[in-house]
Amino acid sequence: MKNNNLLKKILIIVFVITANTCFAQGPFNIGTINAGDSIVIIYDVTINNPLVPSNTPSISNQGTVSGGNFSNVVTDDPDTPAPNDPTITLLNSFPLPVTFGTFRAYQRNNDIELAWQILTEINTDKYEVEKSSNGRTFVKIGEITATGGAGIINYTFLDINPNAGDNFYRLKPVDIDGHFKYSAIVRVNLSNDTQLMFYPNPVTGKQVNVQMNKLAKGRYEFVLYNATGQIVFKQYIDHPGGSAAEVIQLPASLNGGLYQVRLKKNEFTVTKSMIVY
Repeated sequence: MKNNNLLKKILIIVFVITANTCFAQGPFNIGTINAGDSIVIIYDVTINNPLVPSNTPSISNQGTVSGGNFSNVVTDDPDTPAPNDPTITLLNSFPLPVTFGTFRAYQRNNDIELAWQILTEINTDKYEVEKSSNGRTFVKIGEITATGGAGIINYTFLDINPNAGDNFYRLKPVDIDGHFKYSAIVRVNLSNDTQLMFYPNPVTGKQVNVQMNKLAKGRYEFVLYNATGQIVFKQYIDHPGGSAAEVIQLPASLNGGLYQVRLKKNEFTVTKSMIVY
């Protein structure tokens, strides 16, 4: 192996349902992968020389592959001298710490409360709460110890220092062995007067963060219409009042395209356009 830095390419084969690949310049979402399908991602890492101890590579410029149904995996490199040799990294090699139900964030007086529901929780140690003002760079703002209970479990966390504008949140459940995965991201904007917002829009991965702003408490009907006016999806949202956001999982069979979303409660109705990839 040469004494200068050697770039080696890694081929990551994804054998799982959903994967988000984070590159050095920021997260790159590849969306949903159907069961049985695969995808190849080429990623450069740097093998630093000299090697200490001998024949043990020191790797930098690594990436992290994360998704909705496997633990995070850091890209690796083979311990072989040949350049451009592939490494196959299986993403389903670790058991998942939890299975998420719902995840929502809503304004509570001058604070923002996070509430999430766990459907299964096995060997989970804690839930780290991370926050961002731009949806890209997250910092830990607290953690909640896992209860280890059976059945459906509900957790809450209060952010007493929300931003005046955007507040992005994600959860990092960590199991007792240190493996972890990230939840979907929810966004609450405390300054926007728009009654209905989507994030991201266009929607990728069939998950959309729906924010309702300054609306009365109650049950709202969330309906998705296709280009011909047919209803392709319907869900009820129990809004706590004020500004609140939650993640909605759209059907995996939903085709990409432009849709109209109608939010309705009694005589109140608001309609917005949403693009699905």
